[in-house]
Amino acid sequence: MILRHARDSDAEQFESFDLGGSGQWLDEVAEILAGLLAWRSDPHVAQLDRQVIVAVTDGHVVGVVAHERLARSGGRAWDNHRYLMVTAVRGGQQRTGLARHLVESVLADLASSGCESVQWLVHPSNRPSIEFSRNVFPGVDETQPPEDAPYVSFALAL
Repeated sequence: MILRHARDSDAEQFESFDLGGSGQWLDEVAEILAGLLAWRSDPHVAQLDRQVIVAVTDGHVVGVVAHERLARSGGRAWDNHRYLMVTAVRGGQQRTGLARHLVESVLADLASSGCESVQWLVHPSNRPSIEFSRNVFPGVDETQPPEDAPYVSFALAL
């Protein structure tokens, strides 16, 4: 397996990325994946330093992690804090440790470049991702959503 930055030539694989099921949150992840290359290169938010990292096996993208600088309420980005936009693994590769390896590699890279923390959101009905977050990162700060906010928030100091 090779970890590398996404290329424009990965677009077709992102659009047909099999998440191994369906449901509201999987549909949301599929939509995010299909738009990742445009998201990465949006000139209006260049200060967010959007990155898309892929895991490739035999020429096929089998995993994806996308992240950007965390933005303050005024739109100004924090240099040493990142937001994980999405983590996804193809259905046939799930529960193999690939997601853990991919996320831990990205976090190690971020930490070595001076990043201090990473935050991410998970839909409350996405139980596998919530359990993944809790099990892989036992020191993570978890905030349950209030009634009017739809996502569980996670924050990890690096």
